Amino acid sequence: MILLRSTYIFHLNIDEGVKIMKEEKTLSEIGGYTGLINVYYNNIKEEIKMIKVDNEYQRDSHAFAHWFLFNIKGFNEQNIAEMITDDFDDWSIDAVNIDEDNDVIELYQFKMPSEEKNINSEIQQGEILKFLFGYKICSSGKVQGKTNKNLANKIIEIAESEIFSYKLIYVSYTSGLGEHARIALESELEEIEATGNQISWELYDKTRITNYVYSSKRKTKDCEIVLNQVATGLGYMATDNSKSYSLYVSLDEMARVCEDNNDIIFDENVRLFNGIKNNYNKGIMDTAQNDAPNFHLYNNGIVILSDQINSNDAMKRVRIKNPRVVNGCQTMNSLVEARKNKGKLEGFVQVKAIEITDPSVRQNISIYLNSQTEIKDSYLISNLPIVMQLEDSLKEKGFFLERQANEILNLKKVLSKKEAEELFGKGNSKVINLELAIQCYATFFEELGPVAKLNKAKLFNNKNNLEKIFKKLNAEKVLLSYNVYSCISDIVTMFRRYRRNNAKNEILEFLEVNEEEINDYIFMNTADIFLLSAFSEIVRHEICPFDKIGKEINGDIKINNFEEWEHEIKESMDIYIKKAISFMKDTMDKEANGKPPATLTKNATFHRSMILNIREAYS
Repeated sequence: MILLRSTYIFHLNIDEGVKIMKEEKTLSEIGGYTGLINVYYNNIKEEIKMIKVDNEYQRDSHAFAHWFLFNIKGFNEQNIAEMITDDFDDWSIDAVNIDEDNDVIELYQFKMPSEEKNINSEIQQGEILKFLFGYKICSSGKVQGKTNKNLANKIIEIAESEIFSYKLIYVSYTSGLGEHARIALESELEEIEATGNQISWELYDKTRITNYVYSSKRKTKDCEIVLNQVATGLGYMATDNSKSYSLYVSLDEMARVCEDNNDIIFDENVRLFNGIKNNYNKGIMDTAQNDAPNFHLYNNGIVILSDQINSNDAMKRVRIKNPRVVNGCQTMNSLVEARKNKGKLEGFVQVKAIEITDPSVRQNISIYLNSQTEIKDSYLISNLPIVMQLEDSLKEKGFFLERQANEILNLKKVLSKKEAEELFGKGNSKVINLELAIQCYATFFEELGPVAKLNKAKLFNNKNNLEKIFKKLNAEKVLLSYNVYSCISDIVTMFRRYRRNNAKNEILEFLEVNEEEINDYIFMNTADIFLLSAFSEIVRHEICPFDKIGKEINGDIKINNFEEWEHEIKESMDIYIKKAISFMKDTMDKEANGKPPATLTKNATFHRSMILNIREAYS
């Protein structure tokens, strides 16, 4: 039997990798198509070719890293450009993500076989040891030998951070770890944890990668579970658009359901399992193992949404079609881990099963239920009335606001290619990501550039910042700031393209510099948000401040309305971007003092100096 889904995540103190995604379907069950993995290998290779051309990458490995980080991890183009470190002298570290929101440093290694025949090979011990050696160099905070510039900058950033939790992510379109590699990995991880750093390991092999690609294309109605009530009677309530069942289910049964259907049932959850080292999950495991009779008293319970639920009161059983757990992912996965340690689990947990088809209501249920838990802060504002109003206003202007993570991906599961292109535009050109939109608006209109760049979570969880942002937020200002950011992003991409291929020298013409002078602009790699902030400050002086539109300035009304103000900005877009870059370079020359540019473009003190530099120039 050929398995479609097989995922392993390795953690310390576990003899074998924790298999969190169990067998779900055979390839024969999806139309008898037995060559799915090979077909997707070739499809991905074609996509990699296009990415390589579009981004002027010199190596296939760069393009594969880009493909994975964009399609699987959901990073945007600028994030990816900042993350990739793959080059000569990279110590087997192909990408680095310093995730300050979640206090973890992610280190990536990517392997994509050049030929289809090699996808059945295994990851060897030597490759794992090289990757682990790269981790040791990064975690040391010291740049070694001939380390390439991109990685060197990341190592310096790591040294300056106060993050001591690492996740090593190995991405390989092969069969996974060989036996010797697995043993070496477990041994090395135990030694690493003794140093005081928290470390976890995650593997994306060909089966798991294929699973992600397949699940993004498949229809969602493909799973059914049966839950048995351990108490007497079923709680039931019905409204015009929903049916709700309340029952108590054994911990052991819920662990089994999770193991058997892990890859499907959490599709609509705002996040997946946080792991066994999470304190919250440790508590769940401890209760399940040592205080099971009281588990239902201490736990909030599990909420499952479904397209159709059938109950049998006599049998005290419900049959749930297409289940989606929107609250309880941590609970269910923790029960799986507890059962591995304890064996059969006693006790029970409350489960609410809701039959609901309205997608907007399903979204609301998911977000509201998870607002009590620790999730990405930007998700929590997605259902605020002002954000929903923004969504409607942008829709009227022909744009789609992606309010929730994976919203586009999930909609594409049920839309035809033509419908998706009409709604989202070719290449998602009509899509505006909520988090980035708020970052752009806050930077451009509310002078919150340092927050947007350094700690964007504070844009969403800080009351004062939220009040400031929402007070004057509207579609017109979001579109303008988003558009300016996109133009800046294009210029930054132009710079990166030249750095990869000197024949693509449009940036030299744009900046009016020669091949030697362009080396002084390395800061542009990570300057997108700060350049947007500089652009906004320049507009305040060159045209007029936004809050002065229609008002007298020195006895004169310079700009009558927003449309006129916006027109002036767009007419001089390139000029203002050039000036923003020039001001940033001038500030770099004054403030660098040997510090890497990538560090300064994420430094609030540098940002303040840059803004003061601009104001002095116009005073």
